[in-house]
Amino acid sequence: MSKTLLAGMLVLGLAACSSASAKEEAAKLAAASAAASRVISQPAQRTLRSGTTIEARIQDSLSSRHNQAGETLRATVSSDVKDANGGIAIPAGSTVGLRIAELQAATNKSQADGKITLVVTSMTVRGQTYQVSSTVNPVLHQLVGRGVTAGEVEKAAGGAVIGAVAGRVIGGDTKGAVIGGAVGAAAGTAAAVHWASRDVVVTPGTTITFSLPQALTVSVR
Repeated sequence: MSKTLLAGMLVLGLAACSSASAKEEAAKLAAASAAASRVISQPAQRTLRSGTTIEARIQDSLSSRHNQAGETLRATVSSDVKDANGGIAIPAGSTVGLRIAELQAATNKSQADGKITLVVTSMTVRGQTYQVSSTVNPVLHQLVGRGVTAGEVEKAAGGAVIGAVAGRVIGGDTKGAVIGGAVGAAAGTAAAVHWASRDVVVTPGTTITFSLPQALTVSVR
């Protein structure tokens, strides 16, 4: 093989390699440009419409025996909340700030239920906190009996004293007082059981839902 032919083949080989390398570099540049374009085209903010429903899970325990109106608690968003274009405005796990607006035990057997009202005060999304004012939809809870407390025992004791006094006045002797006291105590105990409180209890992980009263715009960067 002549030196001229060998040199020509070498030049062609180098040219082919250079062409392949150039194509590879061009492909890399195109991919980088597309990625940059996607970043640039992504909006800096996303807006959720008024009325958007958000589901969250309560992180703290709650009981009318230990908590009261005005106290705060936390919840976390259960799943991504998307805007009208399908973009994620609020990621799952974002924090919801809650305040107890009303919390009352059922104070007697004739009361079918206690009272509980929670309101949303804020949402923290991607490290930024936004003020939100919304009432949580009815909260799933249970009623837990306290048993007869000191207050109810006092009612029973009061019934015994009143019964004893009435028995002595009516019967005119100690026997009447004893009988009256027993009857009064029985009535007082029955009253204590009737008035025994049942607490409203909400366990951690309970799902709550609420709706945005107005549009909410959040940053996505």
